[in-house]
Amino acid sequence: MSRMVNRFAVGPIVGEAGATHVRLFGSLPANTLNSGEKCQWGRVRWREERDKDWSPARRFRVNGNFDGSGVVVLNGLQPGTRYQFQAGWISSEEEFALDWQHIETGFFSTNDPQARRTRLLFGSCCYRFVGLDGKIQDDRADKIFAEMSSLAEQEKPDFVLFGGDQVYADSMHSLGAAENRDDFLSLYRESFSQPHLARLLRESGSYMILDDHEIENNWPARADASRWTSKYPAAIKAYQIYQASHSPAAPLNGAGTWLDRDPDKFWYCFSRGPADFFVMDVRTERVLSRWPWQRQMISEAQESAFRRWLETEPGRIKVLVSSVVMFPEQRRPFRGKDAWEGFRHQRQRLLQAMADSPAEKLVVLSGDVHASLYANLTLKGGKQVHSWTCSGLFWPTALMAFRWYRPMIRVPGLLYGGWGKPLGQVNVPGEVFSDNAFSMVSFDEQGARFELFDRRRRAVEASSQQIYW
Repeated sequence: MSRMVNRFAVGPIVGEAGATHVRLFGSLPANTLNSGEKCQWGRVRWREERDKDWSPARRFRVNGNFDGSGVVVLNGLQPGTRYQFQAGWISSEEEFALDWQHIETGFFSTNDPQARRTRLLFGSCCYRFVGLDGKIQDDRADKIFAEMSSLAEQEKPDFVLFGGDQVYADSMHSLGAAENRDDFLSLYRESFSQPHLARLLRESGSYMILDDHEIENNWPARADASRWTSKYPAAIKAYQIYQASHSPAAPLNGAGTWLDRDPDKFWYCFSRGPADFFVMDVRTERVLSRWPWQRQMISEAQESAFRRWLETEPGRIKVLVSSVVMFPEQRRPFRGKDAWEGFRHQRQRLLQAMADSPAEKLVVLSGDVHASLYANLTLKGGKQVHSWTCSGLFWPTALMAFRWYRPMIRVPGLLYGGWGKPLGQVNVPGEVFSDNAFSMVSFDEQGARFELFDRRRRAVEASSQQIYW
């Protein structure tokens, strides 16, 4: 007698993939488990892509305290190897012969630390119109993920990186905005179960970081006591479950075999091939002040960790992921205080750290502004920092006024620090693309390639860029 394995309601999602391990996430249908219930109902099997035989099925725990979700860590994998897997659940902790015929096959690739190149799909900001009933009203946002999935199947990038605003908790601003835990959990279930995104997350490793719309627009600019004590904890709990849990931000136990506890920070580092990535949390550690020199986008602990990261193996490619743009700045009267131009003193310290470090291969990946462009900053002394912005994956035509356009950007020109000190010269040699897009980013020992694609997977050559170190 065999038991049919059920599909997860959300997932499986392939998360962090190291040289010998990978994290896989899955979530049961809503209300399958109550709070406090923890069951060994998850099932997963895997094999190297060319193998015929599957591993024995492995059980893993799903937890009612985490919306019926679970993360399984597969260890003992081979570096630089592509794997197949199947994952689902049964409502029993007993051992049965399992019927997998209804479960889709997913894929992941482990890191090869000696690889000379790494490639990733990159994008940010996927708006979905959520009605007052909490349901997504159409499938427009999901269509670009069909193109990303097709390209991933063809090109097999190492992973996908999402740079913020993976969900919009305030798609109609304050009207119908998510307010409590059920609202936020429902939002993730709706968003991450859309079929084309679900396929992409099942067939490619992924790394994510939040921005403001996971909570509310320009968070925490309008935060009051009520928002801090009700909305924010609900938003962060849902973020921990559906984005952070399968990332390096969620600590593993000493043996690296399961999730040890909730993360105490959301920024994290990882490496792939010749590149090191520092994924900043620029949203939950902010300190706002009327005095510009007291404003902080990231904590002192995160800033110190960034400096140490720059100094560690400085000959490697160093990629900073910031969900908001570091440069270029906007012209007046478009200039605001939400991006790095509103935190000039701390930005100056970070850029000075880049200038002072022995690292020479410096890149910033960002999103937020609903436009895609390449920019470079030439620091004093001649060192260059390269910036690639890719946003948004989907943004309705009716809201085009909220996109960046080239006339809004102050380039070419000097970038200034907190006390008006010139930090370097900014240039944007290509076009600013103000429509739905995603990108393929490649890093190797010679340089980097930033390739932009529109929503129909047509190459946007005027905004793409090849650079050399």
